[in-house]
Amino acid sequence: MRIFSFSIITLIIHLIYAIPAQTGGFQVNEHGARGTAMAGAIFSNINDASAVYFNPGALGYVNGTSILFGSTLIFPDAKFRGPAPSIEKTEIVKRVFYPSALYASHTTPGGLAYGIGVFNPYGLGTEWPSDWVGRFIAIKSTLRTFSINPTVAYKINDYIGVGAGLNYVIGDVELTQALSFAPFAGEGIVNLSGSGTGIGWNVGLYLTPDPNVAIGLAYRSSAQVDFTGDADYSGIPQQLLGQLPGEDVSTSVSLPANLHAGITFKGISDLTINFGYQYVFWEEVQDITIEFIDGETTQSLDLNYSDGYIIRFGLEYILNSTIALRAGYLFDSNPTPEEYLTPRLPDSDRHGFTIGVGYNFTETFGVDVGYMFLRFVERTVENSNIEYAPGALMNGRYNSSANLLSLNFRLNF
Repeated sequence: MRIFSFSIITLIIHLIYAIPAQTGGFQVNEHGARGTAMAGAIFSNINDASAVYFNPGALGYVNGTSILFGSTLIFPDAKFRGPAPSIEKTEIVKRVFYPSALYASHTTPGGLAYGIGVFNPYGLGTEWPSDWVGRFIAIKSTLRTFSINPTVAYKINDYIGVGAGLNYVIGDVELTQALSFAPFAGEGIVNLSGSGTGIGWNVGLYLTPDPNVAIGLAYRSSAQVDFTGDADYSGIPQQLLGQLPGEDVSTSVSLPANLHAGITFKGISDLTINFGYQYVFWEEVQDITIEFIDGETTQSLDLNYSDGYIIRFGLEYILNSTIALRAGYLFDSNPTPEEYLTPRLPDSDRHGFTIGVGYNFTETFGVDVGYMFLRFVERTVENSNIEYAPGALMNGRYNSSANLLSLNFRLNF
């Protein structure tokens, strides 16, 4: 019965493993098409209500009422060759994800601003063929989170703006994998779903020491999310049901804090140059204790995450009062140790190349489009701690990429 019991425990672990995710991984940083088009390097160059997410300190500089809403279509692709020494190739099932955002803010003549944002800070997923060699680790993984982020800000003077917000997180996850009945013949399927909520906060500082220079600093705190999950089994023989450790689990996960910093230069005609840096405190999440709700069983998970960072560069050229042209580049570091890499999240360092355009139909209404090609650095795992069967390690080579297309509409009046 070793493989059967092993499979149940690893599924519970992978539920929690998928929730915190990595800097690249399931963390969604595309919260507006203008930002996507400039590789997210807008912590110091924000002119709409998306400042609620990127830097609440800039919200007082957004004149009048601002409304922004839209989505990003994400088309991921991943391939695995292995497990070594085999070089058999398996590709993920094609899926499309669409994290969305809605922001609204209003700034009074005295510089006091208030706003709210609803967005998806974590999401995406993977789906592998139901008969592939790694089916006892992962078949389908889907994670969705929603943040509701009310915010207040104040423009102290022409040089300094500050802001702060409350972040309420709602999350749910669904995972599917195969179960082996070894030493008996046959396989079953287990689907695990979970949900949870948590609370965090964010603050921001916006400085304009010179008409051609802007500096942005923002911090988004960690949020402890309390999850509970339920398992749904199919194809399990009656005589094996007693081997299950339980159908309900619970745990608490701290989604890590993020630090954003940026600087903008506007001194070259109609060209704006933006630099951004994002630091993610993944070392806050080193291990997780999983408790079965019956109170009789616990399971510890050692993650060994390292802190991650993203370096961003973006350009914006104001062609005329109607059209703005944008482009950018980012490097996103991977904080997952090689031995803990899992096909639920085949992550690695990545390079992002972006382009986009903004178009103003009127003085109050406009649209932004952004495109990003994300290329993951090929990653070869030779010392995996992930087993697809007892004693059989998930060593092999991962190749991944993604295409992202962002569209949003904006109103300013």
